[in-house]
Amino acid sequence: MSTPTFGLPRQLKAFNLYFDGNSFAGRVDSITPPTLTLTSEEHRAGGMDGPKKLEMGMEAMTATLIISDFDPALISLFGVDNVPLVARGAVQAQGKAAEPVVLNMRGMLMALELAEWKPGSKSLKTLTYELDYFRYRQAEVEFMEIDIINMVRRIGGVDQLAAQRTAIGL
Repeated sequence: MSTPTFGLPRQLKAFNLYFDGNSFAGRVDSITPPTLTLTSEEHRAGGMDGPKKLEMGMEAMTATLIISDFDPALISLFGVDNVPLVARGAVQAQGKAAEPVVLNMRGMLMALELAEWKPGSKSLKTLTYELDYFRYRQAEVEFMEIDIINMVRRIGGVDQLAAQRTAIGL
């Protein structure tokens, strides 16, 4: 009988954000990457005992950033499309070497919430991006790339939409 291998989980130890190539070190409080959700429709036809969900594409991808800075460059990005965002993190399990995690995102700043103004307190801005591109790499390995406009959904090295692109001549 083999002995199970136990290990401590990797945790995010540090991160930074880059807007259009500019570092926001010391000014980004948090990043919420997009929730990736497939859309589906129920299908039940004759000879089936119950419905089966059929995958019909993806829901919109939204990322949320919380920034502690009155940077006018951020305000000027409102409504601008194709803004590249890069989140770089360091994940590490106790006693192990840190691994880089890189999230590449591209989209439009669709919502900008300027928090309550209060003297002597931290002023936060919440930025909501609607994304058309998302890529996840960890330890220099690409695990996910989703490119809505170019119809690419590569998960674990498999492009789930390649046959569809070929079928429609893309």
